Amino acid sequence: MPFLYKPSLWGYAASAIFIVMAAIQVQNEEWIDALMWGLLAISFTVKYLPKFLIFSLPGSMAAFITLIAGGAMFIADAAGKLSN
Repeated sequence: MPFLYKPSLWGYAASAIFIVMAAIQVQNEEWIDALMWGLLAISFTVKYLPKFLIFSLPGSMAAFITLIAGGAMFIADAAGKLSN
C-alpha cells in the first residue's frame, strides 16, 4: 500500500497529535502551552494538508473526518465552558 509511505501522511498525523496536545493543555488551563501546541498544529496542517488532500482520496476522507471530529471537540469544549 503506497499510501502509507507518503510523507504528508506522517505530517498530518503529527498535526493531529499537536491538536490533541493543545486540547489537553486547554483542559489544564495552561494557555501559553496550548497556544504553542496550537501554532505548531496550524503550521503542520498548513504545510501538509494541501498536498495530502490533492494527491489522495483516502487522505481527503481522513482529513474530512478529522476536521469534523476536531470541530465537534471544539464545540463540546466551548459549550462546556459556557454552561459553567
